[in-house]
Amino acid sequence: MSSKGPFVVKEIKGLDTGQQLWGKFLILDKNVRKTKDGREVINLKVGDQTGEIDVVLWDNCDIGGELNPNVVVGIQGDLGSYNNRLQITGKRVKALEDDITPYLKGPAVAIEELIAEFRDIYDSISDLYIKGILDHIFTPSYSEDFYKSAAAKKVHHNYPGGLLEHTVQVAKICDQIARLYPYLNRDLLVAGAILHDIGKVEEYELAAVPEYTVSGRLVGHIVLGHEMVNEAIKTIKAEGQDFPEMLEIMVKHLVLSHHGSLEYGSPVVPLFPEALLLHMIDNLDAKLFVFRNKIEEDEDGANPFTAYDSFFEQFFFKYRY
Repeated sequence: MSSKGPFVVKEIKGLDTGQQLWGKFLILDKNVRKTKDGREVINLKVGDQTGEIDVVLWDNCDIGGELNPNVVVGIQGDLGSYNNRLQITGKRVKALEDDITPYLKGPAVAIEELIAEFRDIYDSISDLYIKGILDHIFTPSYSEDFYKSAAAKKVHHNYPGGLLEHTVQVAKICDQIARLYPYLNRDLLVAGAILHDIGKVEEYELAAVPEYTVSGRLVGHIVLGHEMVNEAIKTIKAEGQDFPEMLEIMVKHLVLSHHGSLEYGSPVVPLFPEALLLHMIDNLDAKLFVFRNKIEEDEDGANPFTAYDSFFEQFFFKYRY
């Protein structure tokens, strides 16, 4: 940490209440609202590689430039808390032209290593029909976009490369579980892991801070992914090759059912073992990501629990035995 007068210039992970602050952060989200008495309030979520923090800008804040997601800002303000969450009340905020790269979160493993792991898993599939679907979807141009994409806007793996990181982890777990249950179709299960989130490349803009596309909001990645599988199989058939009807239906079902229930966006629930496992492993990897990050980002060393999280409606226990 370096200091400048009464202010601290510090990464988000080390911030605490009761300080004045000057720092540079990346805008992740922006919301403008009106108070009951007509005052305009800007709420920002900003971040760096160590974490995220909320910022509130009242109408007396000195604002310079356009404050939008994917823009680096300099913030001078006071550190406090709101609803048990750390919050900056801005006094002066200025949009900067800094490169956003140093502020971006990313996978825990280098992208090159993740790509190598992905290709090893991909190449391990021996079923020619299943491999044909993958080869028709994972063209060089699509693969390049897939490797850069985020897995979500907010909840888990929400950064460039996050989709690849999540997919590799889900596929690796699927591969290991298939070894424990020999009656499972290993290639079908692992292919489901590779394919389950392919629609997210179309669901989110390829940007440092993920934003929904029009088709992402109106259609969603589950249906987009199903359409991609359907088009791949149609192309295979148009090329004069046979494709087993039941396998086609089962692969589509893996994509459609991976959220597990209608209330979470799947039009059908998992109806065979590989589909059930894919749903559970997908959910497991996402939830473990959340638990790990909530625990690591909490700075209150005196409390064995994190602050209450209103999104997940729970506390997280931080102690590690």
